[in-house]
Amino acid sequence: MRIIAGEAKGREIQAPKGSNTRPTLAKVKEAMFGMIQFDLLGASVLDLFAGSGALGIEAVSRGAKHAVFCDADRQAVAVIRANLKKLGFENRASVFQGDSLSVLERLASEGAKFDIVLLDPPYETDLETSALKLLDELSLLSPSAILLCEHSKENPPVFTEGYEVKKTKKYGDSYVTYAIHTGAEDI
Repeated sequence: MRIIAGEAKGREIQAPKGSNTRPTLAKVKEAMFGMIQFDLLGASVLDLFAGSGALGIEAVSRGAKHAVFCDADRQAVAVIRANLKKLGFENRASVFQGDSLSVLERLASEGAKFDIVLLDPPYETDLETSALKLLDELSLLSPSAILLCEHSKENPPVFTEGYEVKKTKKYGDSYVTYAIHTGAEDI
């Protein structure tokens, strides 16, 4: 896998071995970053279900101020740390190993806020929908935060009223949904 653009353009990164991680295809990653290219500079990014960290690393390479990476798999976390070190991005990143929903609670207790959230969980789970709900409930999102969700046709994310879906695009067997956090309406 290679970084597509920015400071680390063309540099290779590693992916965890085995079948626990499904790397985002280059064409999907390129499309995702095309959607947010003008929003990255100085952004705080969350790469939840990070796998190799390719999405968050791409964001840092393209000018994000800081990226937080989270994955439940120890091997994936080791690969993320190795990739960050290889590229010299350790000081612009934080890495958490553990259940994503528990990590979100920890981040909320630390006062974290994110401008861009990249969600690419295992397709056969409902983790994406659970994460979207918690991101809103725990006030982890900046006003008008952008969310990019990679998912299968059979298991799209379910958005609560605090989000506005802007578009969904198909890339082979993968779909990417672009949404904006609008916040819950006051009653």
